[in-house]
Amino acid sequence: MAVAIDRREGIGIGVAVIGHAALFALLSLAIMPKVDPLDIKPVPIEVSLTDEAGLVSEAPVIEKEAPAERLAEVPAPPEPDSPPPVPETQPEPIAKPDPTPPKAAPAPAPKPQPKAEAKKSNPAPAKAQPKTERRNATPTGRLTGIVDGLTDQASKGKATTPQAAQMGPEVRSSIFGLIRRQVKPHWRAPTGADVNLLATIVEVRLNKDGSLAGQPRIVDQTGETESNRPQQELHKERALAAIRLAAPFKGLPEEYYDGWKAFRLSFDRRL
Repeated sequence: MAVAIDRREGIGIGVAVIGHAALFALLSLAIMPKVDPLDIKPVPIEVSLTDEAGLVSEAPVIEKEAPAERLAEVPAPPEPDSPPPVPETQPEPIAKPDPTPPKAAPAPAPKPQPKAEAKKSNPAPAKAQPKTERRNATPTGRLTGIVDGLTDQASKGKATTPQAAQMGPEVRSSIFGLIRRQVKPHWRAPTGADVNLLATIVEVRLNKDGSLAGQPRIVDQTGETESNRPQQELHKERALAAIRLAAPFKGLPEEYYDGWKAFRLSFDRRL
């Protein structure tokens, strides 16, 4: 039996289906996580630029003298699995005693010369000397022979540090970055027209403990104009005062003292 659906009921069913579909879509969007593009913050990257090239070595201390030799307390024992070659020697024949001793015969007259000739004609076999062969060392994972090559003789060299060259660009950039961070809180650039164009270069000499080895001095100043002429001397004075207030410098490695004992620092608006 067929049930007749009038027009109003059909419209109601269609509206209900559309409403359920819209409600399902809204719930799906609510479940998905919201990502705000404005909340994504870029991560700052610190970039250090340098125009210097690395040198031959970056060892901490410069030493030109040859290093001292190491001394061995006990000579290294030979490896058990590689004994030296045994010389091949022929065994000498063993004289067997005669069970029946011969009858005593009259002693012949002594003849010394034939005996000497017999000794010369039949010399005793010389003992073969063992041959020593030098083998190439192969890695076995054992510690046997680790002290080979050490000697108990006194060395002519007296150096205790390895030979080295000056510090490389990465170490240099790190050390002078540390110096700038200690000077920056004490640096106050003067204000005025075209003051941001000024750059005062100061020469500094330090002791090993980071203290000043002498008074800092001005070696150059760039960016002078007619507008900033009244602030040029004040710019120099404040640069020297910043160095004096920052000293003594802390955290400087003593092994690189030859690299930071004397340097020049530029004071400008970017310090």
